[in-house]
Amino acid sequence: MGIVWLMGTTLKAQVMQENVDFNVWPKGAPNTAYAQYFIGNSYLAPLDAEHGGPVNVTFEPRCRNNWHIHHRSVQVLICVAGHGWYVEEGKAPVAMHPGSVVAIPAEAKHWHGAAKDSWFQHVTYMTKVEEGASNEWLEPVEDAEYDKLPASGELLSVTDAEYLNRFEAFAFDEVVAQTSDRLDERTRSICYLATLLGCQGIDEYRELLPKALENGVSPVEVKEIVYQATAYLGMGRVRPFLTATNEIFVQRGITLPLPSQTKTTMENRREAGTQAQVDCFGEGMRDFWKSGPEDSRHINKWLADNCFGDYYTRSGLDIRTRELITFCFLAAQGGCEPQLKGHIAGNYHVGNDKDFLIAVISSNLPFIGYPRTLNALNCIREVEAGK
Repeated sequence: MGIVWLMGTTLKAQVMQENVDFNVWPKGAPNTAYAQYFIGNSYLAPLDAEHGGPVNVTFEPRCRNNWHIHHRSVQVLICVAGHGWYVEEGKAPVAMHPGSVVAIPAEAKHWHGAAKDSWFQHVTYMTKVEEGASNEWLEPVEDAEYDKLPASGELLSVTDAEYLNRFEAFAFDEVVAQTSDRLDERTRSICYLATLLGCQGIDEYRELLPKALENGVSPVEVKEIVYQATAYLGMGRVRPFLTATNEIFVQRGITLPLPSQTKTTMENRREAGTQAQVDCFGEGMRDFWKSGPEDSRHINKWLADNCFGDYYTRSGLDIRTRELITFCFLAAQGGCEPQLKGHIAGNYHVGNDKDFLIAVISSNLPFIGYPRTLNALNCIREVEAGK
């Protein structure tokens, strides 16, 4: 139990540092000299110590300095990694991301620090320094005050509120109302997760995964969606989603690894995969694994033993749901219309009919846009016409 908790804590810390590469901007040494004026851990890396030049300051998530005032001098902050905040008394908070620059006026009471869910690095230097310049440290920024600021993943609600309100009204009110007679919230959430994998919407995936868990999608089901995506998207595109899933699971106290869902061995996976193909597409797939030109026949075998034998045979999702998420993967990534039509037929075979699939692509439209939605709809029309 202790080892599992330690692994989870380590994983969370590693993921939280993903947006800060300490090989680019050095982390430096613990900021012991000014630790009494900070909540949380910070680190200092002088960039030109010999001449008193700029300093790179690294804040761990939630770390911030106390309110303070620079008398008779201007401080400049340049965010170089992560996400954080600059807050000046009496003014709206300023969200900082790589490239943000803030010039803090002399005599302004202010503080700066990391977002709740992100490391933060800024380079700082003083300019317009007058005789008698000094720094006055004041009271800490209490949790109740700090927690009013959104996490980095919620910054759109501050920076783009009008746009976000219109998007959410469309995606989560209008579209949901149109499709609610065909999709319950659990199924809709499954489709969202698969679609965001397909279109590589990692930030939106991070937003919607907790909501999917609240809507009844189990941790095992989430992992099975991510695992199966490997066959249709490749590991290069799936790994960030696997990492994000693990991070969110750890944050929610879900113990990793999850129970195994493997039902095949390396010896029987081809036969089991072939049976899964037959279950999805009919008896015509029984010998598909040994068909095709000799120089590429191995790929048809891999479809049987790897795509279907390694993924479709696993427990955690039934065959009908597995065909549904494959439909979402293919429709969302685009450029796969021949395969999409094949899996539309597969969906029909396992019980997901035309009206249901149209509801699915309608529900997914806000996340993949109109062109890919219309392409998927056209594929359904062609399958219906027997083309």
